[in-house]
Amino acid sequence: MLPGYEGVRETVATAIAAAGLEMLRMEALLEDWEWLDWLDDAVRHCDLVLADPSRHNAFVMYELAVARPHARPTLVILDRDDTQLSGSLDGTPFRLYANDALEAFSARLYRDLLQLAAAAGPTGEPADPGRYHASAIRLLAEFRNDTGLPVEAVDRVAFGARLGHAMQHGTFVDSLAPTPLGAAGLLAALIGSSRMVEAMAAIRDWTDRRGQTRNRHDG
Repeated sequence: MLPGYEGVRETVATAIAAAGLEMLRMEALLEDWEWLDWLDDAVRHCDLVLADPSRHNAFVMYELAVARPHARPTLVILDRDDTQLSGSLDGTPFRLYANDALEAFSARLYRDLLQLAAAAGPTGEPADPGRYHASAIRLLAEFRNDTGLPVEAVDRVAFGARLGHAMQHGTFVDSLAPTPLGAAGLLAALIGSSRMVEAMAAIRDWTDRRGQTRNRHDG
């Protein structure tokens, strides 16, 4: 992470500890071959992945590619100063942050990590992504009604391809589906413009509000 983002790193570390999790972190610079061995071993021994593929983290997309064969539930965090997320991460749960609003980010990240940790563990073979299409359509109708945003949905085949990619690599798992994280992932797979930061922000703001409302009703 480049200079100027130390606060983000500290905020992430604090949220991980508060959620009762332990971060596997490379503590010293390694040669390329040593780094690859360390990364592969770290992913094998972890239960979930938290990744920041923002533009100022040049190698994270490569690291995610290394992690994918191990199929770990994944949360992507992205700098709001970026413009969009890679399409290869469609359907992966996400959270945006701003370097000047880390206190709010910390509380939201903590809640996300609790949901992600609860989803970790053996998952078996991924389900058919098509089974979630109807749920995603209902979420989209709620989203449009509550936000007034005229976002367009991709067709059922494209939705299945997007979500199926995430499920195949373990970044979206069945146990996430009922959570705000899961709702964000389903909407990201369904909404055509979901790779753009503005749409991502609207999705997460809405899923957070919806989750809080449902929790109050359940209580």
